[in-house]
Amino acid sequence: MVYKALIIAVDQYNSASGLPNTVNDALEIKRLLLESPSFFKEQDVQVFQGSISRRNILLPALKLFFEGAADTDVLFLFWAGHGAFINNEGYFVPFDGDIYSPGITMIKMSEVRDLIDQTIAKTVLSFFDTCHSGAITRSIQQELHRGLEVKGSGKVLIAACSANQYAWDRAGHGAFTDYLIRGLEGEAANRDGDIDVYNLYSYVSKSLNEEFGDQSPVIKSTLNGEPLLLKRTTNRSEFTSITKFANHRQVNSSGLSFWLGTIITDYDEFHSKNKGEYQLTLINPDPKIEQALKNMREKETYPFAIRDEADIVSVENIDIRSTREGTYIVINLKGKGEGNSSIFSEMSIGGGMGKTLTPDEIAMLRIRRILFGEKVIPSGYGDSLVESMISHPTNAKIQVIPNIISSLASQRYTPEKIRVMIVGSLILTGTIEKIETLSLTLDNDVITKLHLVGYRPKYYSNVDPKKIEVNEEINISIC
Repeated sequence: MVYKALIIAVDQYNSASGLPNTVNDALEIKRLLLESPSFFKEQDVQVFQGSISRRNILLPALKLFFEGAADTDVLFLFWAGHGAFINNEGYFVPFDGDIYSPGITMIKMSEVRDLIDQTIAKTVLSFFDTCHSGAITRSIQQELHRGLEVKGSGKVLIAACSANQYAWDRAGHGAFTDYLIRGLEGEAANRDGDIDVYNLYSYVSKSLNEEFGDQSPVIKSTLNGEPLLLKRTTNRSEFTSITKFANHRQVNSSGLSFWLGTIITDYDEFHSKNKGEYQLTLINPDPKIEQALKNMREKETYPFAIRDEADIVSVENIDIRSTREGTYIVINLKGKGEGNSSIFSEMSIGGGMGKTLTPDEIAMLRIRRILFGEKVIPSGYGDSLVESMISHPTNAKIQVIPNIISSLASQRYTPEKIRVMIVGSLILTGTIEKIETLSLTLDNDVITKLHLVGYRPKYYSNVDPKKIEVNEEINISIC
């Protein structure tokens, strides 16, 4: 028997307002599942959030989660985000959801319901904190009525509200999830400290009705056998690191963001065929992005950054196809390589009294110029020479862009897009060759910390590359 969990927190959207509270919900649910004593293991708990929560990523993940399960597995699904009710059909709205084409950009609630209904896993617990989420419960075998005793293994589905209602937020959480967490922490427990699924639902439903009056959770189930119980867990007030901020998160990947020439946007599919050969697929991109891609000329070179790598690339081919499902753009890129050929950047700068400014110290000055816009130059080395080596390194494939975090944040770029631009700027200026860690910490839409660990280019075979680390407290708003 394996306990598996899939937690989806859609907090960002291409064409709708963001829901930062969903990340808080996901962190709390994950914490409740993993804290001791627990049947769940870290590797069996998947979390999707941010721009990665796209239809073409979530739907295959859901299918694999339910269709790949064994009959003895215990499956736990939690989804927080926007929900839509269009033409009498309920939809979960992913990052790239579009109300004008829901059939190809959203995920039908009935499709998720069918996956739950058809999986061979005998025990499934699923919770949905979205507007109109009650639409998922239509035609799911039999309804669990008030007063009916919950028994044994089976499939339980609890939605935050009925098909025609909206789900409220407050106190940094979805109200439904907030009461769900309180119930799991013990407020829905009996005298023995046990929590069964029905008592949990009853507690959440009563609490929501008393507070709002117009949000009524819905439960559907097929249960039999021994009582299905959940044990009381540790109160979240003891985990101040989770609840200290209403919107605290750490961005340590670039998600689906990439940088190509003047474009900073998201891809839907990415393949690296061979070394230096890249293929990107964009589905229904913004018209401005589509036009910018059309304006790119084949064989011309452009800076390119994706994930933790960067290169100078030429556009080999751009294929634009229009289908019933929308516009597909496939871009094939050929890398020019990012090797360093000059030894000039390895030169030290001598100063008075036998002082020397090493290449690694110059690199650190350049890093701080790129990240934070710092213009401090150590005295006694020749200001113009030092400035030239900071802002115009010989091995750079692109110009040094100063104060990149603040500049992009003021243009309201997402943290993932800011991160991928940092990756490209550090690598393509010849400052860093390999990035080991690059994370941005956010509290209430303010970047409060940057942590960078990387390695300088290796110029000599007998000398290990220098490790560079920046761990900086900052205060940059992305609103």
